[in-house]
Amino acid sequence: MAKKAPAHRSQLVDLVLHTAALLGVDSDRELAALAGVSVDNLDNWKSGATQELKVQTLAAIKDGLARRVQALKEAAREVDAAHDAGLLALEIEEGSGPAALQRQFHDRVTYDYLGHRFLYFDSQGALAWENLMRAGYDQGCWLAGVEVCAKKLVDDGVIDKRRGLDLVSLGPGEAAKEALIAARVAALGLPWLAVALVDVSIPLLVSGAKACRKKASQVLPFCADFEEGPLAFLSRLPTAHHDGARLIVMLGNVFGNVRDEETLVTERLAAMVRPNDLLWLEVALRLERVEDDPLFRMTLPAQGELTAPEANRRLLLEGPYRRWEAAQGRRPSAMHTRVWVRENDETCRVPGSLNFCHDLVFEEQRRACTMLYSRRYDVAALGRWLEGFGYVVEAVVPVPDSQKRTRVAHLVARRR
Repeated sequence: MAKKAPAHRSQLVDLVLHTAALLGVDSDRELAALAGVSVDNLDNWKSGATQELKVQTLAAIKDGLARRVQALKEAAREVDAAHDAGLLALEIEEGSGPAALQRQFHDRVTYDYLGHRFLYFDSQGALAWENLMRAGYDQGCWLAGVEVCAKKLVDDGVIDKRRGLDLVSLGPGEAAKEALIAARVAALGLPWLAVALVDVSIPLLVSGAKACRKKASQVLPFCADFEEGPLAFLSRLPTAHHDGARLIVMLGNVFGNVRDEETLVTERLAAMVRPNDLLWLEVALRLERVEDDPLFRMTLPAQGELTAPEANRRLLLEGPYRRWEAAQGRRPSAMHTRVWVRENDETCRVPGSLNFCHDLVFEEQRRACTMLYSRRYDVAALGRWLEGFGYVVEAVVPVPDSQKRTRVAHLVARRR
């Protein structure tokens, strides 16, 4: 007697299983409860042994799925109502909130490196950062450059319009650039677009979320440290649970601010950027003459009054230590800011790059502490360097400043 071929799963059963999974019914126990059947029945559904559903079973499934959909609608209405009322939901990753950053600063204040995340995690630092962006920083030129690059990615088909997209920004600041990208990408009519903002500054996250709110189907502000934190926010991204693409962006030379570029690429970005996902870096360029870089003036002995950007930069750098001293009840230290150029050392992993290293010099203690790296890159060399870590360059867009000097470039690469 010929062996009976296994039955194919019926289209109705397949539709029920697929829809239930999309609505978050992940386990057999949950599905059995929703349908009012035993877990053993599900084996017959999945194997194809059950081709039709009983009338009462189908009715129970329809009722259960309807309740799920209604709950999602109510949740969406609550979010919309909260937005309309001026409320903002924000998730804080363990070890990344203001109190945790204050403890870390206290523990590391005698180290020789503190880093950029301590500059603006509190409200005063965020204000200094926003003032720096507003005061003669050519921000209008850099915003225009972001729009040009976003248009190129859309027009050239670099972003797959058939799939949903997580736009994940690391260190977005006030997120004006992310809002421009979201608006351009949303015009593609993607199945969904989620904008995730990852920063340790709650004041800047609030500003950024407001800027992006009307540009995407979902805005997810995460108070998280992408350099040293556990990256728990990744589990909250839609692409962690559904098919979709990721576009990880580091704008405003954030890539050039991190402590170690190679560690960032091999350990942190490796967990975020999956094969076929995109990485977008906006970096400051190394000029032919380093003396022509606006930051070079800060490496020289003070001559006359500081420009507004220079004064704001010094306030930004000194602010965290001054506020820590005040909180400790200490008298203000004799200190000054030192900016100096480094290259061909461990702070410049990318060939051809240089680093404007920003230090606080404590005169009485006879020591210095680095608060900020601000690197400059040869964008072609940066592209080749990234290729060594499994990336393929998709686009390079140079951006001129208000004096028509090409000082910034956007590099977009796809991970193989």
